[in-house]
Amino acid sequence: MITPADIRTKAQKLWDSGRVLQDAWENGDLFPWEIPFRKPNASAQMEQFAQVRDWMLTLKQASREVKCYGFRIGYREVQHRQLGTQLLPHTISFDTRDDLLRFIQKKQLFPALYQTGLETLVEFPALRAWLLKYPVKLMEQQPVWPALLAVCRYFLHHPQPGRYLRELDIPGVDSKFIGQNKAILSELLDVVLPETALDPDSTGLRQHGFERRYGLKYEEPLLRLRLLDAALSPVAGITDMSLPVSQLAQWEIPCQRVFVTENKTNGLSFPDMPGSIVMFGLGYGIDTLAEIPWLHTRQIVYWGDLDTHGFSILSRMRRYFPQTQSLLMDTPTLQQYAHLCVEEPENARCADILQHLQPAELALYQQLQQTHQRLEQERLPMTTVQQSLATFTQIEP
Repeated sequence: MITPADIRTKAQKLWDSGRVLQDAWENGDLFPWEIPFRKPNASAQMEQFAQVRDWMLTLKQASREVKCYGFRIGYREVQHRQLGTQLLPHTISFDTRDDLLRFIQKKQLFPALYQTGLETLVEFPALRAWLLKYPVKLMEQQPVWPALLAVCRYFLHHPQPGRYLRELDIPGVDSKFIGQNKAILSELLDVVLPETALDPDSTGLRQHGFERRYGLKYEEPLLRLRLLDAALSPVAGITDMSLPVSQLAQWEIPCQRVFVTENKTNGLSFPDMPGSIVMFGLGYGIDTLAEIPWLHTRQIVYWGDLDTHGFSILSRMRRYFPQTQSLLMDTPTLQQYAHLCVEEPENARCADILQHLQPAELALYQQLQQTHQRLEQERLPMTTVQQSLATFTQIEP
């Protein structure tokens, strides 16, 4: 049998769902809101007469009939063979929004939330559908809602500002606030800003996605590279450098060949080679290479660890650069140096279906998934590396 506490729980859930606010903004017909419950049957009325009587009294004492607010009990006459005519609760409902708000002690909170929503819709009518779909988000963000709207207002007046977060001059809002609220701000900005103010290729928050999408500057990752041919250097003696991706995209190095390797030590010790450069220490950061357009016209050679992780990165490289060749990532190399293999850590193993491997590479990848072997780059003798690199000096880009 339903209790006043059960009714309070159900009413609280209705509030927590945001439907009360949603209904108010839409001038809807949520109220009267009825709560379904199980009625005592004829057997219970007879066998649990005292309990049913106490239940009815408890409900009545907590109802609008006694307290003048809250839920209303609707009664119905029931004919019982032994007990005769019984007047039992048939419906439990909140007739008005005010009845429910007072019952769950939200009467003071509701007007502020309701008014905040109305004012938001007046200034940002584009948010109407979003607000009606996600009223809970306004409820959760209500303490900082004015600041969130201030950010939206700024970007409306300054689309694609081309500044760092620290440089944004928004009264009452600092860059730390924006950094801590990127998720909710992304939802709001995607709605209020015109498409021309958004970068359609940037989604999500990873890899400075927020800054990219809304035209902000950000600290770019640095790409480490070595010029393996001193003739490629614009400044005599400068062959080892780290550059932001955007600058490297603008500097079209006049090389024929680009080697990419994960291991920093191997990148530093990579032997000199005419017309070549080596990039290293990228790991899964090879996605950033896609932003360098001139790489598409170069011969690219990837040298990764001989494990599932390494083949996963090779596949990602080929997704951006189909011309990518692999170096020392083959079965003969694995067999020759099997005694140097270690077990690939379980949390680093790749189980994905890789779409951009050549048949021999795919077969070896699947073998490594079974054996969990790992041959790290730095375990290979440098003479082996140099012998393998000799084959590339004869290949034109």
